[in-house]
Amino acid sequence: MEPVKSMQLEAVPAARFLARDMGLDLSLIPGSGPGGCILRKDVEAFAANQGEAAPVAQAGGSATTLARKLAQREGLDLAGVSGTGRRGRITKDDVLRALASAPAGPGSPAGQTVPATGMRKTIARRLSASAFTAPHIYFFSDIKMDNLLGLYGDIKQEILEQYQVKISVNDLLIKAVALTLEEFPYINASFDGENIQLWAEVNIGLAVALDEGLIVPAIARANKEAIWDIAAQRQDLVERARQRKLQGPEIERGTFTISSLAQYEISHFTAIINPPQSAILSVGQTSERVVVEKGQMVVRRIATMGLAVDHRLVDGAVAARFLTSLKKKLERPALMFLQLDQSTS
Repeated sequence: MEPVKSMQLEAVPAARFLARDMGLDLSLIPGSGPGGCILRKDVEAFAANQGEAAPVAQAGGSATTLARKLAQREGLDLAGVSGTGRRGRITKDDVLRALASAPAGPGSPAGQTVPATGMRKTIARRLSASAFTAPHIYFFSDIKMDNLLGLYGDIKQEILEQYQVKISVNDLLIKAVALTLEEFPYINASFDGENIQLWAEVNIGLAVALDEGLIVPAIARANKEAIWDIAAQRQDLVERARQRKLQGPEIERGTFTISSLAQYEISHFTAIINPPQSAILSVGQTSERVVVEKGQMVVRRIATMGLAVDHRLVDGAVAARFLTSLKKKLERPALMFLQLDQSTS
């Protein structure tokens, strides 16, 4: 995946990936390599010293910013926490130890302690970094799915016979999203705190639920691929995700993510942006609802979709236009085919 425009700090790939996974800002990390290049060991050293950040002098004693935020989130009184940092400062590790040793509440069972897997820890770090660093704003739209479902019913058998691929409604949704992203490059972008990267490719990530957590493989060049090619990619990626056989680039190349709970009785939900992307689409269950059209009550199959965007890159009006354009394509799927000749060339 090649960025249209990139102005990045000098850092070896291993350092860049580690900083991204740990939610660290590379611009704050001093490099010890040639010409100030940031090495992996520089990121590790910086992360180890995060607990020694500048103290915050407030009630409860001297504590690092990270320690105080964690304590506030968990409802822990810092007055009862012993600090092991410099000059008795309370660090994040001190708060974690205090939380681990806290007794269970009156009458509540202690339950079972289950060690978090490496994958779960990585997910936790990435999503925590996203929630704290990217200001999320959310937009929702009720979308009539009748015409899209009708199109799916019309073409699924023919595509199966001609290309030996079983398509799904999600494949049509992926195509519609990819074509819409071509119209809104800042929603198909990333932001590192200093520079914006507008991606030349549109690679749609699909959240796949595993026992250990979510993994998000991405369909490459979804804006250029035919529906049957998207379906073939999706089937292959989902199958290998469940077999734990995905390659790193297949996960890292995503430029936008779709998170669907359409198979559950969930009408709508909010989703956390998959860093370093700038947006994510949430898809609820399609259900029959009574709506008023031209003064008459009719029953339509409707899905509520939500768009979460990073407000540092995307203004509300842009997000609203994106969701409106996507709604038009899904409600009138013939509009998608007006772009297919150009997008597949």
